[in-house]
Amino acid sequence: MTSALHKRALSTGFVDAWFCFTRDPRLTSAQQQYEAILSSSELAQYQQLKHADNGWDYLVSRALLRTVLAEYCELGPEELEFQVNDFGKPKLSNSSLAPVIQFNTAHTSGLTVCVVTRDHAIGVDIECRAENPGILNVADDYFSPLELQALKSREEGEQLDYFYRYWTLKEAYIKARGEGLSVPLHDFSVVLGADGEFVEFVGPQAESWDFRILCQNSAYTAALSMNSQISGLNYFNSVPLGPQSEHSAADAFNNLSVVDSARRRRLG
Repeated sequence: MTSALHKRALSTGFVDAWFCFTRDPRLTSAQQQYEAILSSSELAQYQQLKHADNGWDYLVSRALLRTVLAEYCELGPEELEFQVNDFGKPKLSNSSLAPVIQFNTAHTSGLTVCVVTRDHAIGVDIECRAENPGILNVADDYFSPLELQALKSREEGEQLDYFYRYWTLKEAYIKARGEGLSVPLHDFSVVLGADGEFVEFVGPQAESWDFRILCQNSAYTAALSMNSQISGLNYFNSVPLGPQSEHSAADAFNNLSVVDSARRRRLG
């Protein structure tokens, strides 16, 4: 067996954020390879979703997760095994590095994200704006009084952007905790500054948690939560089993041309 984290090194406090646009035309030629690396349960789930709108997104998200985690441990993508807790949060179960590698994944229409760190619980959420045109209406049900006051103090034209920031930060925290909605969303608060960046967390063991907005553009908002100080972020675009590229925080998640061109071909 090779040494710990022999392929890619992880330093405590640093997070690797991997993303893939699922409408990237380079993905289609690898469909059979992606299906081949799924577990039997993942393949069954994919078969159920195959004829639905989100079937392809699911397949690419699992392929991204498996190929990314294989970058950090001694197993191939098809060899990785997972177990989930009572609330569905997964962890590696058959790697000697399982206690070290912490990860979480999320996908939405057209985009999937996987975040990886070491030692500390982590969560990620991503939302597609086009899927939820009336989502502002749910703020009263899920946001804390502090968040609602801050949201409603924003200019009307800014409120949707800020809603998605609050929502993804809160969902990322829930996913990092791994306790599902047994942690009510209105029982804790994230505080944003004038520029929309994370400032403060108001909740249990607040000093132990850190948050980041990973992206917000015309199509997507993504956020990260970790049970430790976040010392740095690295961004990687990946075609599973194919090319990879590193990006700056400024240009990560912004290469929408492959998504738009693929969508035009599909709808044309």
